[in-house]
Amino acid sequence: MIFARYIVREIVMPLVAVCTILIMVFAGYSAVRFLNDAVNGLLSGGTVVTLVALKVVIALEVLLPVTFYLAVVLALSRMYADNEIIAMEASGISPWRIIVPIFFLSLLLGCMVTGLSLHARPWAYGKLYDLETRGRNEFDIAKVEAGRFYELGDELVFFAEQLSPARGQARNVWIWEVESGKRKVTTSRDAHQVNGPGQGSKALVFRDGSHYVVNMTKGVDRVIQFGTNVLRLESDRTPPARYRRKAASTAFLARSASPEDIAEFQWRLSTGISTVLMALMAIPLSRVAPRRSKYGKVSAAIVLFFVVYNLSLIAKTWVEKQVVDAMPGIWWVTALHAVLVVMLLPVPSPLRSCRWRLSRAIGGSRS
Repeated sequence: MIFARYIVREIVMPLVAVCTILIMVFAGYSAVRFLNDAVNGLLSGGTVVTLVALKVVIALEVLLPVTFYLAVVLALSRMYADNEIIAMEASGISPWRIIVPIFFLSLLLGCMVTGLSLHARPWAYGKLYDLETRGRNEFDIAKVEAGRFYELGDELVFFAEQLSPARGQARNVWIWEVESGKRKVTTSRDAHQVNGPGQGSKALVFRDGSHYVVNMTKGVDRVIQFGTNVLRLESDRTPPARYRRKAASTAFLARSASPEDIAEFQWRLSTGISTVLMALMAIPLSRVAPRRSKYGKVSAAIVLFFVVYNLSLIAKTWVEKQVVDAMPGIWWVTALHAVLVVMLLPVPSPLRSCRWRLSRAIGGSRS
């Protein structure tokens, strides 16, 4: 029991350290993108914090397995380099006394990753898509920059050649709207924003402009001249949500026959299994010669992780494109991974003795 706690402690310490660093780096990278929108009036400070938190929740599905995998490699490599494992084996401690606590720890983490994939990740994607779709509600024409394109939601792009922040006006304004089967471009001499006190009163007012409507299905285009036109940025009713499979519930994906939904469903189920397999694969990869650098196998371990991860992404894409059927789906990668782990792990003593007795029996019968 003391030995198992020691192994777990040596793994948990680098796990917490590496995971914290990766989360901070990822959060900082995400914040840079959203802060740029906040400075330009597209997002509020509270929305930016929420978006970064949701991005971190989504990334934990990958961050937790990779940090646990690296933590096992770092911990065992240090123990090999300091001759601790050599001393343990010389004292009669079986290598499986090391594998068993790592296996149960990986099961615990695998359950956490599975919960993230099945429930937390789609919930976070749903909130993220909702906030990004409503981003145009916080648009402020007085804070944007001239000569830049701004996405106001999923189907609207704003551009202005000149801006007067003090007056809250823009000149030579272009608006691109993408609808189902239509493309609409609005140009105007100038525009200003109206921010009323009530819900649904925020709007852009255009003067002296034109609408260019391109019908992508019927081939009938129109040009409409206007003196004043109002584009509402908010409405009292919530717009209908678009279907996005990353935000779809796991129960819905399990019933769906769409190849894209099947691939997403299998991906969510496979993340916990991959976490356990990666942890077990880290055990043989962490072996280093005594008095060698404990970081000698880290580079090879990282390369192998990305090979397995990218192979899983390729398998997922093949299922989406129907190159591979729903069965085997992406499970052939998991099966190959499991075979590799079994080949790399040491053979347990009972199996080794059975194999030795079997070879003796075969040799005796031949003689």
